[in-house]
Amino acid sequence: MGAVAQVNDNRHGKAALAQTSFGGFVPKGGSPNDSGVLEIIVPDAQASVRWAKPGYPSLLAKWHHHAHIEIHLIREGTGLMMAGNAVVPYEAGQVALIGSNLPHNWVSDISPGERLRQRDVVCHVRPETMRLLMSGFPETSGFAMGLKRAGQALVLSGESARQAGSILENMEEHSLACRVSDLIRVLDVFAHAPADESYTVVASGYDPAVCSGAERVVNDAIEYISSHLSGEISMDLAARQAGMSVSAFSRLFKRAAGIGFSDFVRRLRIGHACRLLTTTNQSVASIRRACGYGNASNFNRRFFEETGETPTGWRKKIHWTNKINKSTL
Repeated sequence: MGAVAQVNDNRHGKAALAQTSFGGFVPKGGSPNDSGVLEIIVPDAQASVRWAKPGYPSLLAKWHHHAHIEIHLIREGTGLMMAGNAVVPYEAGQVALIGSNLPHNWVSDISPGERLRQRDVVCHVRPETMRLLMSGFPETSGFAMGLKRAGQALVLSGESARQAGSILENMEEHSLACRVSDLIRVLDVFAHAPADESYTVVASGYDPAVCSGAERVVNDAIEYISSHLSGEISMDLAARQAGMSVSAFSRLFKRAAGIGFSDFVRRLRIGHACRLLTTTNQSVASIRRACGYGNASNFNRRFFEETGETPTGWRKKIHWTNKINKSTL
């Protein structure tokens, strides 16, 4: 398995920090003009396809980019997927194809101290390798469209996601040579997925260069928000931690993440509320407080804006759906 290094990709020649393991760390500090967190994937000399299964949280589970093409399976949990200028909900079973240098991250909704050890399966391959494959084997030329769409984060759902996810999980038991054929099979699923099981999430025309210098700021903000969901969250404090004015911080966060700071906080809080409503018997009032809402009417309004349901209606709908699903087994 190849090593991974993370560096502070500073094109002005400042020193960079790196750790060569499937871990690594992001240097604190630095200038807002730094181009941010670049994940360098050092391939094994004997393998063109890199496979790994990191858990969450981990030092690599952050908003970042790298030159490799990535295929990412989420095996457990729910939360928000961030890709380019898009922020969308995800759940277990999602499979995504991420293009070269497209910033991305999956923020899981977890309780303090909780760890999702089996959350991810990740496969990396260099763009150059894919070009050689398609030029040498014309049968794979159909992959080109899927790889192009990967620049906007191509996501599978339904049966296509189940097929691709199964292949990705089984790669763990296969030899390096067999993983090459597994990669081809996964990309074939992307190439032939029906329109209702394949979609992109990043707006057309998105330029990853607009995120230059934002990764450190965005990652620090995500960490701050995630650790204070049940309490007060202040954009003033987040801006001070970033060493920026509130207005500059707000512009940078929205430009990079594609969503305003307050809207991002709301989505995380309501996503957390949805999980608690689904998986616990806590009262709506208790859940409201656990998600940082002191006012019931404000919580109900924000919940409806995000889900189209009231909290009580959401819980009833989920329980009814689960009951139907169990009865059909």
